[in-house]
Amino acid sequence: MANARRMVTAALLVLATFGAACGDPEARKVESARRPLLAEAFERGDLVVEDISMSLQPEQTVYGRIIDITIRNKSARPTEVVIEPGTLLRSDADRVTDLVVTSRESATIEPGQSWKHSLEVFSVSFKKFSVTRGVTYKIGNLMTGDAYAFVTCFSGRRPDAAPPASPNEKPFDLTPVQLALWRITENMDRPALLASTSANPILKGGDFARNRNYFDGQAKYVQGLLDGCGLGQYKF
Repeated sequence: MANARRMVTAALLVLATFGAACGDPEARKVESARRPLLAEAFERGDLVVEDISMSLQPEQTVYGRIIDITIRNKSARPTEVVIEPGTLLRSDADRVTDLVVTSRESATIEPGQSWKHSLEVFSVSFKKFSVTRGVTYKIGNLMTGDAYAFVTCFSGRRPDAAPPASPNEKPFDLTPVQLALWRITENMDRPALLASTSANPILKGGDFARNRNYFDGQAKYVQGLLDGCGLGQYKF
């Protein structure tokens, strides 16, 4: 009994120390203590985020350029904005997934002006709802661990994620990227995805055979992305 109490006390101490180190009660489990480049400009009051929400014409509902960010320069001088791959966007609704930015975006905003731009993002949580109207986001820290390694690798390499729609077109389907990220953040391999989607008629129609064929067809692209980023220990 005494040993059990000591173990619990030690665990609570670790959690308390971790929380104090992060210094941010809103930090997510996939988030590091590393702040994005924008943090200093925000703290100085040079820049202010006016809005981060779903685009009027999003590419998809889960991933892609589906989020618009608007940043205003409150300072008296031109200020550079850099949004780094791996930056977490925290949802203001607990039921809706957080997002991670996967492309580097930059601009110079003139004094008193606003910059609005579409961000390429992916869902961090398979188990939460995708982005919906009315849900807003705020900028968090950079992600951590293998999730950060994967996102920054993908952003830097931009490897072919799926077969082209036709021989004369470039690959456009980013679904394998989303599946690879969920494999890391949610441990969603093919059996886990099949179990979830087959039990839910809203997800991929709820037809087991169709789901199985779909995920089997995606598998080599998902695994290729993971292997190419040095994360082959994750098997899809």
